[in-house]
Amino acid sequence: MLTCLPRAICSWNYIVRGTTGGESQLTFNWFTEQGTIQWDGQEYEVIKHGPFSGHWTLEHHAEVLIDARKSSPFTRTFELVSEPQTMRLQAQSIFSRSFELLDDGVSVGTFTPVHPFTRRATIRCSESIDELTQLFAFWLVVTTWKRASKRKH
Repeated sequence: MLTCLPRAICSWNYIVRGTTGGESQLTFNWFTEQGTIQWDGQEYEVIKHGPFSGHWTLEHHAEVLIDARKSSPFTRTFELVSEPQTMRLQAQSIFSRSFELLDDGVSVGTFTPVHPFTRRATIRCSESIDELTQLFAFWLVVTTWKRASKRKH
């Protein structure tokens, strides 16, 4: 299990504890849905391909490691492709902030807020899902939380 803690009370940036390489970090750029993931002593870039697109990639030294596409602007569902694996990240229900990671229709992970009024969260994934994929999936989950928060204000 990975524990995700916002860096400050109103921050969307996270410290993630429990990864094999020590503490990891997710840092969002201020005005975009891009930023960085620091994991195992390395920095990975999250790139959004166009301000209105539903397409993100996780890159390291300009090499695409994982490709994520939002299946529809009206759903909270993403397709993640990391050769040779394709997975689906989706909200567990219409009313929940929790997400589930599916591999060939089988649940292999969950991303769950600690309680309804916090940004703290946990990640529980099968050992078959590498930590970098878990962190990138959590990035997408936080992106949906940020969008929902902006709509409320």
